[in-house]
Amino acid sequence: MQTGPFRMQSTCTKCGGSGKTVKEFCKACRGNKVVPGRKSVRLDILPGLDNEDTIKVVRSGGEDPDGRPGDLYVTLEVREDPVFRREKGDIHVDAVLNVTQAILGGTVQVPTLSGDVVLKVKPGTQPGQKVVLRGKGIKTRNSPHYGDQYVHFNVNIPENLTSRQRELIEEFAKEEQGEDEKDAKAAAGASGG
Repeated sequence: MQTGPFRMQSTCTKCGGSGKTVKEFCKACRGNKVVPGRKSVRLDILPGLDNEDTIKVVRSGGEDPDGRPGDLYVTLEVREDPVFRREKGDIHVDAVLNVTQAILGGTVQVPTLSGDVVLKVKPGTQPGQKVVLRGKGIKTRNSPHYGDQYVHFNVNIPENLTSRQRELIEEFAKEEQGEDEKDAKAAAGASGG
């Protein structure tokens, strides 16, 4: 049995096995071979992308110490629109009608993603009632299809009436009340009361 010092080889701790030593590290990278920086990248935003969706840009990320670029991942933040509300591929918009439009019907101009359209309003349109414009929403991602646009009707009730407007509405109310009384009498007569 032999005792005492043995001969063996191990990687040099001074040069890391490269055979070279650096007397002074680069002041910019401090010996890491890479430095932080900024870079502008042009992105193609495809139709149908939504909030929190991620786009992968191949070979546009930071470089590793050997100079190989990584991939860049961009997470989207979609700003809310002041006119349209989005629900996936569908959009919603409000349209305000005056009282006569709601009662008698008419037309109203409504914004869409491709420009304004004139929409027919049916007589007797109620507040909160909605109509659907098929295919007027947002393009579905990776598909030729589009979502729908929902138009929600609100009715603007006037706060100030002229004396003539008040007179006409009071006359209408009397007429409406008379019809209600006739209907009640007819219903009572039909039930044998």
